Amino acid sequence: MLDFLPVNKDDIKKRGISQLDIILVTGDAYIDHPSFGSSLIGRYLESHGFTVGIIAQPDWKKDDDFLKLGAPRLFFGVSAGNLDSMVANYTADKKVRRTDMYTPGNEAGHRPDRATIVYTSKLKALFPGVPIVLGGVEASLRRFAHYDYWDDKVRRSLIFDAKADYLTYGMSEKGILRLAQMTNDQCQMSNEGTETATFSRRFPIPNTAIIIKDISEYKDALVLPSFEEVSTDKKKYAEAFKLYYLEGRKKHPRVIIQPCQGRYLVVFPPENLNQKEFESLFELPFARAPHPSYHAPIPAWDFVKFSTVSHRGCFGGCSFCAISQHQGKYITSRSLPSIKKELQDIIIKQPDFKGQILDVGGPTANMYGMTCTDKEGCTRASCIYPTVCNKLDASLKPSLKLMREIRELPGVKNLFIASGIRYDLALLDDEYMDELVKHHVSGQLSVAPEHICEEVLLMMGKPKVNKFLEFKDKFEALNKKHGKKQFIVPYFISSHPGSTLNHALELALFLKKNNIRVEQVQNFTPTPMTVSTCMYYTGLDPFTGKVVHVPKGEERSFQKALLQPTLEKNYRLVAKALKQMKKEMLLPLLTVRRQ
Repeated sequence: MLDFLPVNKDDIKKRGISQLDIILVTGDAYIDHPSFGSSLIGRYLESHGFTVGIIAQPDWKKDDDFLKLGAPRLFFGVSAGNLDSMVANYTADKKVRRTDMYTPGNEAGHRPDRATIVYTSKLKALFPGVPIVLGGVEASLRRFAHYDYWDDKVRRSLIFDAKADYLTYGMSEKGILRLAQMTNDQCQMSNEGTETATFSRRFPIPNTAIIIKDISEYKDALVLPSFEEVSTDKKKYAEAFKLYYLEGRKKHPRVIIQPCQGRYLVVFPPENLNQKEFESLFELPFARAPHPSYHAPIPAWDFVKFSTVSHRGCFGGCSFCAISQHQGKYITSRSLPSIKKELQDIIIKQPDFKGQILDVGGPTANMYGMTCTDKEGCTRASCIYPTVCNKLDASLKPSLKLMREIRELPGVKNLFIASGIRYDLALLDDEYMDELVKHHVSGQLSVAPEHICEEVLLMMGKPKVNKFLEFKDKFEALNKKHGKKQFIVPYFISSHPGSTLNHALELALFLKKNNIRVEQVQNFTPTPMTVSTCMYYTGLDPFTGKVVHVPKGEERSFQKALLQPTLEKNYRLVAKALKQMKKEMLLPLLTVRRQ
């Protein structure tokens, strides 16, 4: 059992530890693999000399799970898991999800709503005085005052509601390490032995947020409109969003401060890992397996066990996506030797490996190796929309070299690119397109045009539909050239801000004309820190101040149904939507005749 981080007191004793330094609490099952946040942070801290344990998916209705590792010497680290708990627990229509891919048996209901708050409250009651650090996607994207779709109101920064000591955001390895080192130094200086540490806020720590009462020392900070202002004035909300969004896109952002109810949220700038530091994460001694205590399969494991990450960051700037707010806008790529070494370990050490590498990618696979040549960077939302920035090295040669060298590894039969590509970037290189279609599609290739109407695509920050059609034509021609029977699976979003019923109908007719039947439609879900969510809440484009149409209520159901008009369950909604638009004559064209 020593291949895994400790999960109970027997594990601690086997390691000869009297008290753990840090205990991580997570809403996910424990899979010891670098794709899972708590495992990655745990191994990273362990590699720097700290003892770390994990409490995975504790039963928050009882005390037992929270008590099983005792009190940490330094602090508890609390995360909802790889997803925001509200996204994990509810659909875009606010219905309870029936599954959870991060749980054994794909069972729902094993993490609470607002898990970070619930776990922290439980720990504070059981271990009064023990510092608590928040982390993960839920904390990261709720670090400022934010609109919450499920409450339909603006909530304070999560650190206020959780009453935690620190909040870490983004890719926060350096931040959490410095917190651990700082706290450990305080323990040693005070000769407290195994007593619990206290936090000092004398020194700024990257990728963290704190609450303080005096901000006089932060002379050059960016001060946002207060929580009181953004929670009562939508124009102030849009103003605050624009300020922190643009500041966060700089290569050297400032400290950001937001007043809140007589105190101040202070968010320190990020400090991301360089290439060498990033690569070192994948050399940590992960067991690369679910903890053996689980008896049912965990679906999320199947997605990653024969895959690896090639880079972090995304300069796509899609309005509905928060990746750049979490991982950052600028790409950090691993070297080829680093990636190949990890894949060779998978080939040799994974007993059920059959020659298929399921993915090598990142937020967008074909951004691997791309770099911004401007040393200072800029606040441009997207480096590739509406045109590719002339300061971006957008060459696809690094991706080509990566794919070719992995194909040649002994034991590899196929390498598939499953994490998604930008088709507008793929079109920049005919050689890349040819090899992608010939070697790296597993029958279906997922792409995301999202919509076809120019007005909606403008709100989304996505390329015009002619780029998708150009890609589709080239993909089909290359399939024919190589004797392949492969298909494009396009993803579309309904009810996005800026989309009207007429736009939805135009998209429905486009799908009908092009014989595209959409199996899954994503009704836009407002999640914290995206441009689209700001538009959804305020009804304003935060960058131009212009009013934006926001589909709500029954119109959301209409728009979603129009994209799947042949489903029997959608017939009534499609008929009602067409009647509202006075386009009833289109009902037989769009729907299947009912028997």
